[in-house]
Amino acid sequence: MKRAITLTMTLIFVFSCKNKNTAYSKPIKGVEEQSIILPNHPLWVLNRLSLTKVKEDLNQTNKQLFILSRTSTTKTAYASVNNIPVEMGNYYRTSILVKKDGLGVSFGLRIIGEYPNRVDAVFDLEKGLIKGVSDVGTFIKGAAKIEDMGEGWYKCSLTAKTNTEIIKIILGPSSDSNSVITWESANEEISSICIIPSSLGLNEVLP
Repeated sequence: MKRAITLTMTLIFVFSCKNKNTAYSKPIKGVEEQSIILPNHPLWVLNRLSLTKVKEDLNQTNKQLFILSRTSTTKTAYASVNNIPVEMGNYYRTSILVKKDGLGVSFGLRIIGEYPNRVDAVFDLEKGLIKGVSDVGTFIKGAAKIEDMGEGWYKCSLTAKTNTEIIKIILGPSSDSNSVITWESANEEISSICIIPSSLGLNEVLP
């Protein structure tokens, strides 16, 4: 009888996990340890991007949403959150809520220290998939995650082990024509995505 109950509970657990629409680039074992306070979006640096407020709120969280759009097809385009202090050699995870827009379905996310040391991930906001993850230089253990939050919204996360005391978070719309490590580079599309800037987070996590 006990074996039957144990088997039933195991099957319930397995099937409940399978029903969650979450994709991983690789297993992420870390748990949140410490939240890092980030500057609000007016302090973000916009490089050939526009950030336009949308009138309606997101019903789920009642947080203001914006459209993040490219303004150039001939140069790199990205938003940057600069000069974030961290502990050298520790693991950090950044995440944000994003949604596809009529002009784009790809979203790029980067944690970077002194160039070229960085970890990149590109997400497909139409299929809810991770297109790829890339480690460059001395930033290692890059891992990505995308979670379906409902109504077309996804929580995109990127984890990396840093080798510096100052990092930047880089994000923005991308294109299928760009590789993972050059997702922000010039392309022929004026792409855009929906984004909730206040959802951007950074946490130190345990390996």
